[in-house]
Amino acid sequence: MRIAVVNSFYPPWRGGAETYVSNLAKCLVELGHEVAVLCSEKPLKAGIYYDGGVKVWRMEASLRVYGTPVFPELTYRLLSEDFDLVHANFPSPYVAACSSLASLLRAKPAVLTWHNDLPPVAPLARGLISVHDRIAMLYLRLFRAIIATTRAYALKSRILRSLSSRVHVIPCGVDASRFSPSVSGRRVREELGAFGRVVLFVGALTRWHGYKGLDVLLKAMRLVRQAVKDVKLIVVGDGELRVWYEKLAEKAGVRDVTCFAGDVSDERLPEYYAAADLLAMPSKDDSEGFGIVALEANACGKPVVACRVGGVVDVVRNGVNGVLVEPNSPGQLASAIVRLLTRDDLREELGRRGRRLAERYDWMQIAARVSELYAAVAGG
Repeated sequence: MRIAVVNSFYPPWRGGAETYVSNLAKCLVELGHEVAVLCSEKPLKAGIYYDGGVKVWRMEASLRVYGTPVFPELTYRLLSEDFDLVHANFPSPYVAACSSLASLLRAKPAVLTWHNDLPPVAPLARGLISVHDRIAMLYLRLFRAIIATTRAYALKSRILRSLSSRVHVIPCGVDASRFSPSVSGRRVREELGAFGRVVLFVGALTRWHGYKGLDVLLKAMRLVRQAVKDVKLIVVGDGELRVWYEKLAEKAGVRDVTCFAGDVSDERLPEYYAAADLLAMPSKDDSEGFGIVALEANACGKPVVACRVGGVVDVVRNGVNGVLVEPNSPGQLASAIVRLLTRDDLREELGRRGRRLAERYDWMQIAARVSELYAAVAGG
């Protein structure tokens, strides 16, 4: 099949949806599909690129609305190119609406992956979300199938519950060959001067991703350093709020033990997981639909300390591959981190179990399930 996968961005832009689109597209090509990704140009220039066997059509964005790029060429390409199926990715109402319109006008099937509800990043945003949710059915009903990445999120999201008859739960995946316990973190530790215990955070430092909870983690680290000597927090990710987070680290009294590593290449990312003792995933609310970083950490044999929000509860199992705490609680977060950093036996056992769980999420297996869904909706 000729498949158009549509998303706001594509790597090297870092984000869960971008990781999902990149890996899924490459595996679909291996399964025999012809795949083109349509996205906005950032962080590169507009034009046609190739990522392995995937054609990446980067288009100029004229503006951003609620953090979402608007690239007018998208509708034209979807209508003019001869795709057999369109696979859009939410939370971009623009991407979803354009894809559903093209599906309607071209009489071609469309599938939507619902990564998460629109995040309430500001008081004004809550009003916009309310308006969107009232009119969303105008375009959502045009998708023949909607993929939820966890069962927990399919049950929590009000919109997904209202569309339950067309919701299919297919999780995100991980490349367990690249993210592996065999990867060495020695170079990262030497470069960053991290020779004691290491806590890792991976996420974009943007207003759109404020729900990732780095501010909560920085407050927790003040308590962690009191109990664990020679501990360091490594923050992987970048964005317009980086300076704000650096000032917050200073205010919390942990700037000297916090390393803001910035964006890290996909090639070197496994080394950062390998360098860590655990991954902290302090998500604040149900905007966290899955958490691919948890799978990546587990695949490297590292446990995860995460919060009971969104779809995380289906990915991180308390006492199995990590520890779950209540959201927005620096005290609970710090206590769980200290517990794992000071108990080698528990930390290592959770890491081993995490690796075994991560092996079940191989991207090729996930892509095969998505491909079967394509065939079903195309045949229907």
